[in-house]
Amino acid sequence: MRRLGLLLALTSAWFPTTASAYYYYVQYAGRSAPFTPQVEKFDLNALVNKTVPVLVSDQSPIMGPGDSYQAVVSQIRAAAKVWNDVATSDLRVAYGGLVSAGTTSTSPSIEVDFSDDVPPGLVAYTGQDVRGASAGSVGFIPILQSRIVIRRDLSGSPGPSYSEFFFTTLVHEFGHALGLQHTLTSSVMATSATNGSTKAAPLAPDDIAGVSLLYPASGYLAGTGSLSGRVTQQNGSGVNLASVVAISTNSAAISALTNPDGTFQIDGLAPQQYYVYVQALPAAQQGEAYPAGINPPVDARGAVFPASTSFTTQFYPGTRDFNQAQFLFVYPGNVTPGANFTVGNRVGLGISPVLLYGYTPTNVAVTQPEVFNGVPVTLVAYAASGLLQNNGSSLASGLSVGLLGTSAIVYNVRPYAQQFIALDVIVSNTAGPGPKHLVFSTPADLYIRPSAFTVVTNRAPSITSASNTTDANGNRLVAIGGSNFQYDTRIYFDGLPGTIQGTASDGKVLVIPPPASGGYTATVVALNSSDPQSSLFLQPTPVTYTYDVAPNPVLTVSPQFLTPGADTLVEVVAQSANFVDGQVVAGFGSGDVVVKRVNVVGPGHLTLTVSAPSGAFVPTSSLNITNGLRILSSSMGTPIVPPSQ
Repeated sequence: MRRLGLLLALTSAWFPTTASAYYYYVQYAGRSAPFTPQVEKFDLNALVNKTVPVLVSDQSPIMGPGDSYQAVVSQIRAAAKVWNDVATSDLRVAYGGLVSAGTTSTSPSIEVDFSDDVPPGLVAYTGQDVRGASAGSVGFIPILQSRIVIRRDLSGSPGPSYSEFFFTTLVHEFGHALGLQHTLTSSVMATSATNGSTKAAPLAPDDIAGVSLLYPASGYLAGTGSLSGRVTQQNGSGVNLASVVAISTNSAAISALTNPDGTFQIDGLAPQQYYVYVQALPAAQQGEAYPAGINPPVDARGAVFPASTSFTTQFYPGTRDFNQAQFLFVYPGNVTPGANFTVGNRVGLGISPVLLYGYTPTNVAVTQPEVFNGVPVTLVAYAASGLLQNNGSSLASGLSVGLLGTSAIVYNVRPYAQQFIALDVIVSNTAGPGPKHLVFSTPADLYIRPSAFTVVTNRAPSITSASNTTDANGNRLVAIGGSNFQYDTRIYFDGLPGTIQGTASDGKVLVIPPPASGGYTATVVALNSSDPQSSLFLQPTPVTYTYDVAPNPVLTVSPQFLTPGADTLVEVVAQSANFVDGQVVAGFGSGDVVVKRVNVVGPGHLTLTVSAPSGAFVPTSSLNITNGLRILSSSMGTPIVPPSQ
């Protein structure tokens, strides 16, 4: 999922803390303890308002029927906003407009390109250009630029841009762009085999802790606690890159990977009690250079610290029976020590990462199926090894499946298809809503699947219609018909939310859609936050809404050039543009040119406060404006019209 960034130079300035990894891109000073990591991340001091701009290629990918370049851009914007909205992170991530091929900038940024150079089997990959700072000045390895590369041909797999998988993949790649590696916690930064994220709730606590510890907002650490310990082999030597996971029965997991000497510290934990377990990284799969697709840490010369991958999973304080596991308590602002493990080599075939899914009432396969207390449900699980034997015709000898710490029954475990098993689950009425964790056990191994499914209280929403209507003042609205809308339901048009105005007498939700070009067709999706489900759970082909036909605006921009080294007030006039305050983003195709302020004077009038670098004249013909779902360019005074439109 991520290619190595170019490491231009490294330094001897190191973090003065113990290792905590969710997991980051890490370098150590040497090959002996103490191991204190230096990680790759953006330098907040090098960013205007601590904001890294996201620049999207203006070269449209190949789209499938009914999809569009504007829709893809809106999903990219929405994925970036997911990370921007993490309140406990001090880094902001903001869409900065379009960029043309060959444009260069010296300021830190994230660029999103479309390319045929994406390896088979992948939707996208991410790389960073990084450079060490002078010794003692920074304490980390600054990311100069991250580049997300998406497959250019999107006409087939992974499906349309509005799909659950495409969106969570984008969120995953933005996590890499910010400095996060893979985890084993079923979060959005897990590999695709165990990713349990949804479009309605893409980030898990592990993702939030990871980015918040990389860019901590004021007060974040004081409100959370930590667990620390060491993982060793039976001869006392440390175990490198063991995944140590803190998990509770009704909330998602948070994890860390060990240092080369086996030490670890899991930070960012909400104060409560946790089970803790340690497991080896899974073996590298096809297309992966390292176990779990994780780039291992290196020393100052670039030599790798390899992962230890052949030991058996165990719970604290050293048991394979989760019923014998003991809790550890975490307190705010404190470290709970002593989470130590001594692991032995695994004898026999291990259980590979388990992909788990279920079916919705409309027979859609989803990775987070809705499960109700007291209602039986059938789940399907896949693992490359460990669950079946005899060429998939029978269960692995001694296989058992249970739920971690939850009153539930798992029964009728059976072969389902080649390399798949099926299992029936009924969760008791005392379990409560939230993520639930499955435990797979054989005589040779133990595998915990965090957030295997979620107990919910409501059915997934569905949309049956999207039609024009007007309010009492004659303003145009869209009436959304459907069912299972909740107090926290959001209505999206492609990747942008509409503004909910209320409910009509017939129960339809009244929404102001984001601006779009005349005649544009957007997919309409409902997302419920409290139960992390979307209408795509029931409707893989969603309802669409077509905007009224309207003329395309022509931009008039003055002055013609930006003033280098100073702020320039740029005036934009465009009839029929329908500029909406809060929906307009302006950019000049470079991370070096910063639009500090966008002021919507009227529906066809903007003023922009723009800062350009010294020593360079930037023509305002490079200006591009995104107004909701509509993309405009001042180049030749006409809107951008992607090839697919």
